[in-house]
Amino acid sequence: MRSHAVLIGYSARGRVVLSTLFTAGHVTELTVVDPDPERVAQAGVDGVRAVEGEGWRLEVLRSAGAHASNHIVVAVPNDALALRITSVVRSLNEAATITTLVRSTELHGLLEFLGADHVLVLNRVGDWAPKTGSLPHDELPGLEWAVLERPVMQDEVGVSPLACGDDVLAIMRDGQRIWVEDPEAGQLRGDDKLVVFTNTLEET
Repeated sequence: MRSHAVLIGYSARGRVVLSTLFTAGHVTELTVVDPDPERVAQAGVDGVRAVEGEGWRLEVLRSAGAHASNHIVVAVPNDALALRITSVVRSLNEAATITTLVRSTELHGLLEFLGADHVLVLNRVGDWAPKTGSLPHDELPGLEWAVLERPVMQDEVGVSPLACGDDVLAIMRDGQRIWVEDPEAGQLRGDDKLVVFTNTLEET
């Protein structure tokens, strides 16, 4: 059965969530929305249909098919923007399952109020436990999220963290968290830690 998803923000975090949905069989088709021409071009290289534009604009969302999508993932780098997009998306599509990624735990309840079905929170340096919404997870049965740290492998030293896989969210360097999209991340060092986002699917 056809199941369409829209990913707003072609980020590493968003791609991990969509990969999980594909693996679980919840999604068969995907469209990306991103205002960055380079990310839109990268999506094309990856074989994904992409629409260039802001994720809160109705005409952009309609062009991406968000009004009729089954799943919508909001994975933008700014929490305030994530709130705005979640609200607009819910007003456009009352039936879709919306998953929103944010950095602040304080926004969890507000995002549910605005229409998010699932909220993944990645906020504190010492506590990388995403929290999912309190609503029933009928659309994502058996889905468990985990965020782990792992050491940098020898062949990863000197390369960009963006080249280490879509599951890499950030690096820990000198006690500081740096998101992979941040230019400050630069090249990996031997004493860095990679923060990776993964999931397990419960056996049925």
